[in-house]
This record gives sequence, structure tokens and C-alpha cells, in this order.
Amino acid sequence: MNTKLSRRARLLAGIGAGAVLLGLTATACGSSPAAAPTPSPTPSRTTTSSPAPTTTTTTTTPAPVGVGDSTSSPRPTTTSAKPGPVPTLGTADWRMDVKGYGTVRPSFIDNNGDPMGRVFNLSWQPWGGPTAIGTGTSYDDTGKPSVAQSVENQATVEAFDLGECKGKLMYRAVEWYFPSDGQKFSPNHYINICTGQFVDTP
Repeated sequence: MNTKLSRRARLLAGIGAGAVLLGLTATACGSSPAAAPTPSPTPSRTTTSSPAPTTTTTTTTPAPVGVGDSTSSPRPTTTSAKPGPVPTLGTADWRMDVKGYGTVRPSFIDNNGDPMGRVFNLSWQPWGGPTAIGTGTSYDDTGKPSVAQSVENQATVEAFDLGECKGKLMYRAVEWYFPSDGQKFSPNHYINICTGQFVDTP
């Protein structure tokens, strides 16, 4: 037999015998029997599990481009195209004391001759395209025996033949006529305002 079990059995037996003797003695003395000691409850075995490891996720928000980043790409720049040259009404080099030529949208034209070579109060509609059309007042001698009897009448001025003259962009030809007299634009009757030549071909 196991020696440890034998000792434990004797110990339990001795405790029980002692308890019986104490009980008899107490009864004999007229005292209430002492309550048997209540054995201490055997603590239950509690298994404590380690808490599951907590995983921490760190989210990094990228900084806006160009903020605190010396390597960020530069912002795109918008480059506006430069406007092209604006044409003038011919040049003033072809005759002395002419007025309005060599300028943009002139309000007055004077060929430095008789009154029929003048147009005043001019206003232009388009300018810069192949043809510029203006409306003004000039002297009209249609049906009159002489220039001295000419009268003021509304005239239409057309500047055309857009191109370069002496290295500058300009309308190189101009003509004006009187629509109220049934007159119309004719590409064969004009002043070459680059050279000053008068053109009148059939």
C-alpha cells in the first residue's frame, strides 16, 4: 500500500475519532453538542485566459499636394496667346496731308483734294477680317453738273485686300459709294492705299 495514502487514512480516522469523543463529552456535561466544523469549500479552479492581442491599425492620410512637400509638382500655369496685330487703313505715306490713313477704325478720311474725297462721322462694323465696312457721310455729285453742287449723302466705305505693306498689316484698298443712288461695291474701282494709286478698270 502506498505510504502517503495510509498516513492520510489514519489522519482522517483520527479526526473522526476525536470528533466522536468530543461529542460524548459534551453530552455528558449537559452542553449542546458542538457543531462539527464545516469543511472549507474547495475553491473551484478558475481558468484565466489571456486576452487576445489587440491589433492597432494606423491609417496615414496623405498631405495635400503642395503642402509641406518640397518635391511636389508645381501648379500648371495658363498662358494666354498674345493677340495678333490689328490692321490699319493703309498707310499715310502715299500723299501729303492725308488724314485717317495709317490708323485703326478712323472716324474721318480725307484724301486732301475736293470734298468728294472726304468721309466723316464714320462708324465701322467688323474690323480685322478680310473686309471692313463702315458707314459715314460724304459729298455726292451724282446727277449734278459739277462738284460744287454736290450734296451730303450717306456713304458706305469698304476697306479690303488685307495684307502686308512695307512690313505692316493693313487694308491695302478702299472704296466708298452711295447706296441711295443704286451704287454698289466694285472691286475694279478703288484707291490703293499702300501705293496711292487710283484704280479704275472696266
